[in-house]
Amino acid sequence: MRWPFRRKNVPKASLEARLAQNPLPQPLEGSAKRKYLGILDSYSVSWSLEKAARDVWQNFFDENNQTLDGIAAVIERSGRDYVIRLQSPATYDYRLLLHLGGTTKTDNPFSAGGFGEGVKILALVLLRDYDFSQIRYGAADWIIDFTLDNLPYGEYVQKQRGLFADVQQASSPFPGNFIELKTQKKQHANILQSAKDLFYHAANEDFQNPTLDISTVGGLRFLGGRDGGDKIPRGNFYFAGQRRHVETEEWNTVDFFSLWTYDNKALRKDRDRGLVTRSELDSLILPHILAAASSKELIRVVYELEPIWTEGTQVNWKGKNLGSDVLEKIVDQLWSSFSREKVRLPFAEKYLAEDFSAPNSIGEALAAQGYVICNRSLAKLGMKTVVEKFQELQQHYRAEPSPGDKERMQILYDALAPFPMKSKKEVWLFDRVAEKSIIHGQYNEKFVWLSRERIRGLFPAALATYLHELDHKYGSDSSAEFSYALTDTLRDVIGAAVKQPDLFHHLEERWNCTKRP
Repeated sequence: MRWPFRRKNVPKASLEARLAQNPLPQPLEGSAKRKYLGILDSYSVSWSLEKAARDVWQNFFDENNQTLDGIAAVIERSGRDYVIRLQSPATYDYRLLLHLGGTTKTDNPFSAGGFGEGVKILALVLLRDYDFSQIRYGAADWIIDFTLDNLPYGEYVQKQRGLFADVQQASSPFPGNFIELKTQKKQHANILQSAKDLFYHAANEDFQNPTLDISTVGGLRFLGGRDGGDKIPRGNFYFAGQRRHVETEEWNTVDFFSLWTYDNKALRKDRDRGLVTRSELDSLILPHILAAASSKELIRVVYELEPIWTEGTQVNWKGKNLGSDVLEKIVDQLWSSFSREKVRLPFAEKYLAEDFSAPNSIGEALAAQGYVICNRSLAKLGMKTVVEKFQELQQHYRAEPSPGDKERMQILYDALAPFPMKSKKEVWLFDRVAEKSIIHGQYNEKFVWLSRERIRGLFPAALATYLHELDHKYGSDSSAEFSYALTDTLRDVIGAAVKQPDLFHHLEERWNCTKRP
């Protein structure tokens, strides 16, 4: 994983050792100076606990070069309390915490904050809405405890509580900064802990074993195809190492992938890390990542995406999703950017690219024979199309007819007697099963192909196929001329069956009495 802002990893044992060797200092008794921050407890801000937890980690992430690697974190039980401690080597002036607008992030183009309000609102929300008993910040030689308390008489027009900061001197200097939170609710502590995965760190599962990873640009991790229950695996999107919602305010909404990008120009800076649309992924994020990849990398990814080659096809239609979009964009990138190299990839014989010029029934018939109908874009890279395979399957190998086959072929010729306008054509047999053909018959100017399976089947089916193929002298399946000729044939057959019912009955009896192969 080539994270562009990443610091050298610090082993977990070293992080825990750092906490043990540098115990957090305590406030020096009698040093507290209380400051009212001008924020009433009635301030109508509403954060979910996950959003608040994200803000706790956000400050450490931003000051640590956009990674949580190297940030020491411990969550432990102390009496009835769950204590959450985070610390890092950086330090800053405590006065930045006491003013709306105070921030150290003005020079960081990748940070989500920079408005100087997060710590104050975070403290208010945790104390007021989630019953945290301690919100403590510290660095160097100072400690600040945020508290909610009654305002002094005359401070406001009525009796009211507000947010205060108790600024205190630390009992001993601390090499870096820390935050220490306390709550009696285990669920709250768990949410604080799990919020770490809303950011990049070496153990974040969304970044493990990336399928494509372009340093300083972005990457993607393919999560595999649909499971046995046809469920789509879904991942997350990260902008500059911070997870963002896609389309809806839920996680795991990105079909088949986890995605990330680092470039701050790809998306607008958003103080609330708001929703990213599917359109933005399609038009801004994916093209930005893929444009930085080499043809060799993209070719490798095409093969790794084999489990979703069938996404987006009419034969296997299950709706449009990001999987087919990613595949199509990679193919288009290879097609356009590397066209001079004439990228033509080898594909197994069973894979066929869908072709919208062919009736859907052909694709379905090929699929029934074991062929896998894939996204039509793959034809640009050399995958044989449905139409090409269909044409190929019409080039048959002549099979030797058995004595019984020859008898039945003669019966078909005799069946043309009531139809003097039909010119008899010799029947040539082919093995439909051996050739994996999807057709039972085919017209040729000199003869008619019939499958051995059809000639050895029922008489009505064999006669219908033979008459059908004879009418192809007038045109193809899609032509009006063929359609008119076939209609005339239906008229004549029905008329003959009404006028001479014994004729067809006699032919069928002869058919059924032929020798079995």
